[in-house]
Amino acid sequence: MGKHNDYCVILAGGLGKRLWPSSRKNMPKQFLDFFGAGRTLLQQTYDRIARIVPTDHIYISTFEEYVPFVEQQLPEVTVERILAEPVQLSTAPATAWAAYHIILRDPDATIFVTPCDQMILNEDLFEKEMRAALDFASSHSVFLALGVKATQPNTAYGYIQMGDSIEEKLYKVQSFLEKPDVEYAEAFVQSGEFLWNTGLFVWNAHTFRKLLHEMMPVLEEQLLLENGGIKTERELDLVQQLYPANLHRSIDLVILDKCENVYVMQCSFGWADIGCWPELYHVVDKDVDGNAVVGGGHVELSDSQNNLVMIPSQKAAIVCGLDGYLVADKGNVLLICPNNDPGLVKRLAKEARIQLGEDFA
Repeated sequence: MGKHNDYCVILAGGLGKRLWPSSRKNMPKQFLDFFGAGRTLLQQTYDRIARIVPTDHIYISTFEEYVPFVEQQLPEVTVERILAEPVQLSTAPATAWAAYHIILRDPDATIFVTPCDQMILNEDLFEKEMRAALDFASSHSVFLALGVKATQPNTAYGYIQMGDSIEEKLYKVQSFLEKPDVEYAEAFVQSGEFLWNTGLFVWNAHTFRKLLHEMMPVLEEQLLLENGGIKTERELDLVQQLYPANLHRSIDLVILDKCENVYVMQCSFGWADIGCWPELYHVVDKDVDGNAVVGGGHVELSDSQNNLVMIPSQKAAIVCGLDGYLVADKGNVLLICPNNDPGLVKRLAKEARIQLGEDFA
């Protein structure tokens, strides 16, 4: 059981375009079970967090059209803890509102924010390290990022450079670069000075209010004017007014690029981002030829290596002569393309939407 001032925000409002066509606008990746575990990415994230903070302190930030999915998959989460964004922007506005919402109810809160598209290999160690992060952030006026050792030049990840050591496995952030070119990524890994950004952040309410004033000044001004006594209806009115005016920014960039009092904790819980097909390929089981099959369908492979095949359980696929490809079938779209570029599928999804219409997005 977590401390009574510990809270968590699960970010679950994205489109998941880089996992198209399995992740679609009407059913994005966070509501899918990619690993055949019987639990979706959102549900697995909730299960993980419920070990760390009180369950009534877990909030879900999502797009308003996805609220029914959250209610169906997490019936234990009350409607008051589902924050429905009126516009799909990026994680900075969603995080700002969620933190504001929690601060209204507990001005001494310690909050950690997590995406819901991650794989954690050692959940016991994750719990231990997250508790340590919460303890540190509760008593220090800092933004704390959680990082893991960069082991290969992966261009899909953000890289945090460790600066001065504060204590064991805790460093001042020296610099940050999001999704670098492969030459930079190789240099970062070889230097041993960089950690991958996991997208997990921790801070206390007093620290975040200063950032909130920069990101959403009207919200912060209203918080001061109404002395924390704002009603839910007024809060929702403010969100409706402010969201269309907010920039499309990620909380990662806002904190790691802009803030001075940013620290990073080096963690060892085993982490992978499930944001694109190449990353999914790296974390799933493979046969002796390096092929990975997910999705439940029947797949026959011949003279094929290093492929990722995902088809529905009611279908079969015969794959011959492919090396390093993605074969993904979902609904009205069959996608076959090289699986070596994290951004390729997102570009193909955009072209399909333009050429074929929204039904194929």
